[in-house]
This record gives sequence, structure tokens and C-alpha cells, in this order.
Amino acid sequence: MTVCVCVKVNECMVFASDSATSMDGSGKLDQDGNPIQQVYRYGNKLFQIHRTHPIMAMTCGIGNFGKASIATLAKEFRSMISDTGETPLGPGYKMSTVAEMAHDFFIENRFKKANEAADGAITGGFELWIGGYSDGEETPELWKISVFKGVPNQPILVANSDTAGVWCGGQPDPILRLINGFGWRLDSILKENDITPESHPKLYANLPAALHLPLAHPLMPIQDAIDLADFLADMTKKVFRFRAVPEYVSGDIDIATVTRFERFRWIRRKHYYPPQLNQETDHV
Repeated sequence: MTVCVCVKVNECMVFASDSATSMDGSGKLDQDGNPIQQVYRYGNKLFQIHRTHPIMAMTCGIGNFGKASIATLAKEFRSMISDTGETPLGPGYKMSTVAEMAHDFFIENRFKKANEAADGAITGGFELWIGGYSDGEETPELWKISVFKGVPNQPILVANSDTAGVWCGGQPDPILRLINGFGWRLDSILKENDITPESHPKLYANLPAALHLPLAHPLMPIQDAIDLADFLADMTKKVFRFRAVPEYVSGDIDIATVTRFERFRWIRRKHYYPPQLNQETDHV
């Protein structure tokens, strides 16, 4: 469980994620008969993917494949596609190539091996959002690789280089309610009450545009895009603080950007050691 947010405008792409990592109790129950839930607050879900090229990633859903956390696997993937790695990107690379390489590494290799070792018992969801610039492009792209209910999907282009907006994963309902005017359950609720696209085509055609709250403008400056991503992630975190459920969205909010010329930059980042020791950069 988590929230991860992307704000994409002409000048940059911003990723923001919380730090909550939740563990189920492997079928164990507490004294009241409820499933045991443990939420840790220092998970790492936002990663620099390449030292030279402006590419980053964030994750939600399954936090590890076998014994390896997604954060550890992100470091391994970064090493693999580095200039001195086994399969370097090289000049002229495309973000579609990065997404395919990530799919092969995370899904075809690591996920499927972990699922085989678990006798097909991995039935959860996993998302890896990859954002960055193809070599020579002026604006970034957003890609997603995913597993839904244990079934892998092919990489999809979520937003091409001409698109601006907000995208989110993990626990998106608070953000969807704010921007779209309704949560993710509206469609099923309408259908349960016999309101379908066939019975009410005008309602389905007009409702999204009528309720949409535009927040991300293509010409938004970098700092404003950062502030918007921070606000949306923090809002979701606060919603889960007051809901009568475990704080599945909690902990510090990490924020990073990629731009065409500055490439990857941490804007805010937690550490497990004192800030005065934070002088080295050789990690994700």
C-alpha cells in the first residue's frame, strides 16, 4: 500500500511517494479475530534509474520479489543499464526501450522466478512507473509496467511527450476525488443502480469533463509542479491518518524531478543516518 504521484509539465516531471510498507500477517489473526497488519514507515519507493540520463522510477504494490526488495532490484537494474553495465543504454536510446528492459528485468526475470518459487501464490498487484526523456527529446514520457492479481501486463505508455497532467498509483482515491470529482467506485455504484453507458450515454459523456478540476498546466514552472506533487501525496497521507484503517499511506514523502538539462534531482529525501553525513550520492 502506498501513494505515488506524477506531475508532468513541459519543463519537468515530478515524482512523489510516501514511505509506508505494509505486511499482512500471513493468515494470522489478532485476539479479536482481525487479520494482523504491520505497517513500516521507512520504505524506499522512488529511485534514480540512470546516473547520466534523466530517468527515474517509483513503485507501489508488492514490495519485494522473493528476498529482494524492489529498492534493491532498482539498484541492480540501474547498474545493469549503466554506461559500464551489461546492457548499457548508449546514445540515441528511447524511453520505450527503457520500459521494455525494465519489464524484462522486473517481470520476466524477477517476478516470474519469485512466483514459481512460491508455487504461483503471488496474487497481489505491482506497479513500476518509469519517467524520463528519450535521448534528444525536449519533454518527458511516462511509462508503467505492472502485475494485476498476479498476472503480468505489457508496458504501457501512460503519457507521451506532448501530454501534461497528474497521474497516481497505489491508493489513488483521495486524489481522484479531488481532481475528477468522484472516486474509483463510482462506475460500479452507478451500474449497481442500473445506470449504464447504454441507459445514460449523455451522463457518461459529460460527467468527467463537468467535474474535472484542472491543476497541472503544461506551462507550470518546476517549483509549482513540485509543490503540487507534494500537496497531493501529503493530502493522501493525511486522509489515511484520519480513516479508521491502518495508515497504509504514511512516513516521509520523497520527491524527485527529472529535467532535460539538470537530469535527475532529489528534492526531498529521507535517510536512515544523520543529515550531516549525507554527502555521498552513490545509491538509488
